[in-house]
Amino acid sequence: VVVNGTYVIFIPDSKDQIEYRICIILSDRYPKQVPVLFCNDPKLPVGNIDRHILSDGSACLGVYTDIMTRWSKHPNIVYFLDNFVAPFLVWQAYYDAHQEPPSWGQRSHFTDGIIEYYAELLGMIKKRSVVYFMKLLARKNRPKGHEMCPCGSGERLRNCHRQLLYSTREKVKWEYVVKDLKAVLNNNMVKQFKK
Repeated sequence: VVVNGTYVIFIPDSKDQIEYRICIILSDRYPKQVPVLFCNDPKLPVGNIDRHILSDGSACLGVYTDIMTRWSKHPNIVYFLDNFVAPFLVWQAYYDAHQEPPSWGQRSHFTDGIIEYYAELLGMIKKRSVVYFMKLLARKNRPKGHEMCPCGSGERLRNCHRQLLYSTREKVKWEYVVKDLKAVLNNNMVKQFKK
């Protein structure tokens, strides 16, 4: 299904509004697969990564695990419009009005953005530790307490970050993490993280 239309953003405390022409594609796997937002408005510059619009015109809506985790709880088009399309276009409207990105709603591009997401999720700042935790989160079976903790403390998992790891595994599916981890490990900038 292909949906073309105009999305209208109403400016609070004003009669003004901003309109963006967009296209949403729902695959034959909908609702299991998240719809794809395409920007087909001249105000939305295709191929401008700083605007989070890829060269094919599709919108970069975030990190795969974050998107899929939120989508799996509410897999319907209204949720997609309210929680993915609207924030993306409000962000774009701010950029258009101020010629700079807002301080909210943005992560770095590509691998850095993925690592930032997991760092926030885990409450960690060391890139190396985040990637090692991702490796344990991406396992189908839950890691055992006798394994070494990926934080680098030299402690066993049961004496260190076991509860953090287990509680995080309850928030995100390992299958989603696998995709993000592959993206991180395939990036030339993070080859040092590979074992």
